Amino acid sequence: MKLPRVFKAAYDQDNECITIESPETLCIYNPNESYQTYRFVKYIETVIFEYGTRIHISFRNLKKITAAASLLIFARVTKCQLCLNQPSDLEITLPESKEVKKTLVESGFWNGIKPGGASKVRKLIHTNNGYISGSNHDSEHYGKVISATLINLVQNGVNFSVPSIRILTRGIQEAILNIDYHAYDKKSLANQFDQLGDSRWWQCCWLDSGNNQLVFIIYDDGVGIPHTLQAQYPELSSSQIIEEAMKVGITRTMNPERGKGSNDIIKATCTFPNSHLIVMSGNGYFKSDSEGVTTKELPFTLEGTLIQWVLDYSVEKIDDCL
Repeated sequence: MKLPRVFKAAYDQDNECITIESPETLCIYNPNESYQTYRFVKYIETVIFEYGTRIHISFRNLKKITAAASLLIFARVTKCQLCLNQPSDLEITLPESKEVKKTLVESGFWNGIKPGGASKVRKLIHTNNGYISGSNHDSEHYGKVISATLINLVQNGVNFSVPSIRILTRGIQEAILNIDYHAYDKKSLANQFDQLGDSRWWQCCWLDSGNNQLVFIIYDDGVGIPHTLQAQYPELSSSQIIEEAMKVGITRTMNPERGKGSNDIIKATCTFPNSHLIVMSGNGYFKSDSEGVTTKELPFTLEGTLIQWVLDYSVEKIDDCL
């Protein structure tokens, strides 16, 4: 059994359990912290599926966690819980920092990762939690998830105009449809879907009321955009492939009705000034804001695709986006 070196981990042979200590900062935005953060996230799954042993995840020393890192942890933890016969084989300790602990509880993160299986995951939708996972299962369908998301925003004091709600909803809906059409190799993952649910995704709403900012992120654990389109763009880097994928009309399918939704995804950011869109997949990073497009290669390989909207909801600019 190989223990990682980029964060603390120890094996308790008597209890057949690996304890992993989170770094003090969990962040995939900062290149100085993103590598160890993603190694920590991935190791959760490694312990469960490769080593087949119990795991204790300790956030005891956590001082800072960003939205995207929290969503990746939520995704990995709930994926393991859904696939385990005994979800209690995954134990979690919250941070000692009262401020960080309060953030994780009030945001809905703790409700998302606390012990439980499929019924717990579905309850997140029914209670309009800030962290939600959906699939093609009737009880987790995207219509129910989007409704729960909008109710959560209203409950937290985010009141968009009707046109803005429509634009944001179309962006979220298109991201979910892309997951269903493109994200997963459904033949090779047929057995896993029996446990996880077909075309599963994870999402979160992270509110910064002091700055009037809403961070909404959606993530899938699929093959990723660069892998999906690499046959069409064999000479391009991961970030360049993502940039191409965000152009209207780009799709791996031959269906003329597909490949149009990236415009809906981008529209959500131009509705609100001082807002931006980030897409990460494979080794690629794509950012679109009022200054244009920025791309770069990541210092780690992200499995699946993460789409993040950062919306300044204090001012709306509807006319430019209709």
